[in-house]
Formats: sequence, structure tokens, C-alpha cells
Amino acid sequence: MPWKFWNLRKKKDIPAPRPSQKESSPENSTAPVNNPCLQCGACCAYFPVVFPAPETDRSAGGSVPLEMTDSTTDSRRCMKSTSARHFRCIALEGQIGTRVHCRIYQDRPSSCRAFYRSWENDEVNVLCDRARAAYGLQVFEQF
Repeated sequence: MPWKFWNLRKKKDIPAPRPSQKESSPENSTAPVNNPCLQCGACCAYFPVVFPAPETDRSAGGSVPLEMTDSTTDSRRCMKSTSARHFRCIALEGQIGTRVHCRIYQDRPSSCRAFYRSWENDEVNVLCDRARAAYGLQVFEQF
């Protein structure tokens, strides 16, 4: 189509761009929209989130916000409120089993990055199953 005809087209004839997954995902999160973890969050409220202390040091390449962590007895840190008797990560927002998201998903600790959903990698994760069961959620099954 010659350029001048394209230029004369009305705006309403041009289809609106589709929203990307990033735009429709929870705020401050780039987790995929269809990720079942966004309806769960049990692991974030069941286990302590402990990781090496350098992950909070920006000058050493760390990205976890220091103000959201507490120190442990050794050279590690933990996310605030996960060292208490009733664990629930300070970065977790939402209702477990319904809709949740991590406020620092891009900057989450290595222990969170290493944790995988049961059957995500074609193998069971008993820790994921245990956390889900503790909140009365059905464990994931292999499809």
C-alpha cells in the first residue's frame, strides 16, 4: 500500500495493540500470568526465606532490599517475618491460595529463585506439596 494511502487511514481502522503479559501481570512482577504460583504463595508463608548475606549488598551485585531482611546467627540473612514462628515473607502480598504476588520478584533471594513448583521441572517437589497441604491446597499433579 502506498504511503499516502496509509497516512489517510482513520485511526479507528487501525487495530489497538494487544496488551503484553507484563502489562497484565501483578504490579512489580514479571512472573508469567498463567503461573499457578500466582494463585498459591504457600511456600512464601510456610518456609523461612534464608540466603547468603552478600545478596543484600548492592556494591557486590546483590539485589535483595536490605530493609526487608533480618540477620541470622551466621553469615546469612532472612526475609523479615520469616524467622518468626508463623512464617510469611514480608514481600508476599495477597491471599494465599487465591491471588498473590511478590513485591520484589525481580530482586528475590537465591533461595526463592531455586525453589520450584512441584512438577514444574517434570519432578515432584515435596516441599511445595508440604506447603500447599499446610494451607489446605491440593498438591500439583503431573499432567
